[in-house]
Amino acid sequence: MKIWIYIFLIAIFNSFEVYGARPKPLGNNKTSCTIVRTKFTQGDLVEYRFGVVAGQNVTSIKSKGSSYQDAITRFAGGLAAQIIWPKGFTLQPEILYSQKGCIFAGSGAKFNVDYVEIPVKAMYRLQITDVKPFAFVSPYVAYAIKMAEEGKITSNDDILDNIFKLDYGIGVGAGFDVWILQVSFRYSWGFAKVIDDEFSVRNKAFTVSAGIFF
Repeated sequence: MKIWIYIFLIAIFNSFEVYGARPKPLGNNKTSCTIVRTKFTQGDLVEYRFGVVAGQNVTSIKSKGSSYQDAITRFAGGLAAQIIWPKGFTLQPEILYSQKGCIFAGSGAKFNVDYVEIPVKAMYRLQITDVKPFAFVSPYVAYAIKMAEEGKITSNDDILDNIFKLDYGIGVGAGFDVWILQVSFRYSWGFAKVIDDEFSVRNKAFTVSAGIFF
């Protein structure tokens, strides 16, 4: 009889040992799931960066039937931020001091308007190498804070008295990020009428800029 008791106890002990060992694979699986979940969570984290940008506007005033045609090269620069989501989507708002204007065809006179401009770049970046190319669309709004003319533009009323200070429009462009550096190319069209004229007079600009982000 005792031998059957011993066999029964040994069987129970072995069963506890077996069931006691079973959580180990579960523990490993739990660890694996935790690692995957951690990576997934980290991949979903939004990244923020801040920086400075500077470059040049090649700008003119677009109109039909008038002489506001020749481009002029002026400065653009300011502060920027990046909100970077997974899968390459990035939002980059900027606040710029953006100088625009034109050279009046035939007279050589220059018309300069300086804006505080706020473009917001909606970007998609390719996550393939350390060099991350991107494309974007960039609606903007701007307000003129300084206006000047060099040379006599018209023989009639001063053109500076006929400026609409509010401007808005949209741009498209492309560029690339390398480490903390960014190079960007943008072409923008103004939708607002900027001069009180019989023609539809609007800003247009090609902007080349470089930035450093931290």
